[in-house]
Amino acid sequence: MEHNLTLEQRVELIERELNFLKAQLPRNSQKPWWQKIAGVFENDPVFDEISSLGQALREQERREAQS
Repeated sequence: MEHNLTLEQRVELIERELNFLKAQLPRNSQKPWWQKIAGVFENDPVFDEISSLGQALREQERREAQS
């Protein structure tokens, strides 16, 4: 950056560089994060097994809590 630039010129340069950097960022969509990932494990046998094991564990914990 040139040292002999006026304050106005320096601010203008910074604003241009900031706008350039902002343009490089991914656009923020209006979708919530959970909608972006919904369905990513569909038809995944490993995830299905994890879900089944988790459900079995919760059922076992409920039975133990009742006794």
